[in-house]
Amino acid sequence: MAADDPPKGCLVNDKLWGLALASILYACAPQDPPAPPIHFADAGDAAGIDFVHYNGFSGEYYYVETFGAGAGFLDYDADGRLDLYLANGTYLTGYPPDPPPVNRLYRNAGAGTFADVTAHSGSADPGYGFGVAAADYDADGDPDLFVANYGPNALYRNDQGTFAKTSAGLADPRWGTSAGFLDYDLDGDLDLFVANYVRYGLDDATVCQQGQVRAYCEPSAYDPTGDLLYRNDGDTFADVTQEAGIALKGKGLGVALADYDLDGDPDIYVANDGTMNFLYANQHSTFAEVGLVAGTRYNEHGHADAGMGVDFGDYDRDGDPDLFVTNFAFETNALYRNDGQGQFAVATQRLGLADPSYRPLGFGTKFFDYDLDGDLDLFAANGHVIDRIAEVDSSQTYRQPNQMFRNDAGRRFADVSAALGPDFQRANAGRAVAVADYDDDGDLDLLVTTVAARPRLLRNDGGNARHYLQILLVGKSHPDALGARVEVVAGGTRQVRERQSGGSYLASHDPRLHFGLGAATSAQVEIHWPDGTHQTLEEVAANQVLKVVQPR
Repeated sequence: MAADDPPKGCLVNDKLWGLALASILYACAPQDPPAPPIHFADAGDAAGIDFVHYNGFSGEYYYVETFGAGAGFLDYDADGRLDLYLANGTYLTGYPPDPPPVNRLYRNAGAGTFADVTAHSGSADPGYGFGVAAADYDADGDPDLFVANYGPNALYRNDQGTFAKTSAGLADPRWGTSAGFLDYDLDGDLDLFVANYVRYGLDDATVCQQGQVRAYCEPSAYDPTGDLLYRNDGDTFADVTQEAGIALKGKGLGVALADYDLDGDPDIYVANDGTMNFLYANQHSTFAEVGLVAGTRYNEHGHADAGMGVDFGDYDRDGDPDLFVTNFAFETNALYRNDGQGQFAVATQRLGLADPSYRPLGFGTKFFDYDLDGDLDLFAANGHVIDRIAEVDSSQTYRQPNQMFRNDAGRRFADVSAALGPDFQRANAGRAVAVADYDDDGDLDLLVTTVAARPRLLRNDGGNARHYLQILLVGKSHPDALGARVEVVAGGTRQVRERQSGGSYLASHDPRLHFGLGAATSAQVEIHWPDGTHQTLEEVAANQVLKVVQPR
């Protein structure tokens, strides 16, 4: 073949042959084969999860009925498989159903199935449950459970697979929502942050309507309340909310934790419903609310949205955590890009997230790499809070499809929900979202709770066509290693994850840090432990759960 002949296998016509040879060679270069299709299958029935959320609906439209309940993945029995804890509501007036509703614990029995072990586990909290947070607060080697309730919150201490309810000073009687453990004072034990919603009692006589339809009231009908920060003092927790600077009153629904300013201590973000959001910067164990200066308090128009779920994640792979917040219908969700200097810029429109999120009402959300291509995608669970909203607004429905936004190398997000299978597209009144590789096949699955219905266990089928690495950290001072920062370099791509509690809405997630490696078969891993020490691991093989115990 002459130097100026078309390369074999590359179809060109005479008019195109005027292109430069280099351009033709580039066009004809072998391309990576496309990844196989990924579907999410609703595996709850096959997995044996027979839970049905009880919200106590009576026709009186008690405000608590419409906010759903939380979920958490944890390995409570230390067998290496992730179990599932589901919060439940309870009756609000009249006589209790038989049997009375309680929270439920499902043990992962392997092969993608679960067994209900609530009865003998000691974890059957009877309160009106909302948020779930799991962590080893007493550092005895097994994860404990905190449940935020409408009414007194509850702490369940895990003793080798059996739970016992303990007072520990955490039974605040207000309406608790999302919660997360953190070592805010860097003293080596795990403290606790709890968001509270509004002041509401069942004796509230307010009757609200949407048009001519009886409906749940809007949050503006109720006064905000304050959040809570508890310091771990060993056997008990001390309320240090005021002295630590957690002083503002909001209508908190979502909580996310991250060291957003990379100064070595965890910061706190609270998504509030219709009032300004809070960004609490940790300044040597006391907090200052800096949302206005940092650019995360309001939307791009300077208004407070109705924030629901929230998560931190480094979507653009520049090493600092960005922020995503889900909002009410006819408010777009918000992505705040971290510039690495303590400032955020609203990037929602530029990244393609505004239009597809304008009509849905978002709740739980999570950054995670569903297709293992090395960047963080976004999931949002949707569902309205007004059960008869379609009678008022024909453009809205109570049950709504969830959404997956695929990250295209940090440049843009594409709504790929329609390509992920019929189970994924099925509408629900979605609330909490918990993310975990429950079936240990290398890709991340989704658990979505729904109001007065069964949770949806959306199993990721096909996401493991690429390579992955999961990292389970065991810290020296507290086993969960909350606050640890892990950098993974593979195939020329650098990814950063933080090991943190909280995120999403009312949920607790897989304790393993999960990295998609694409075509790379090995990686370099650098761990920045919470006490400031570093550890580097070279040539770590892909497709494994790597357990790393911090050196003593």
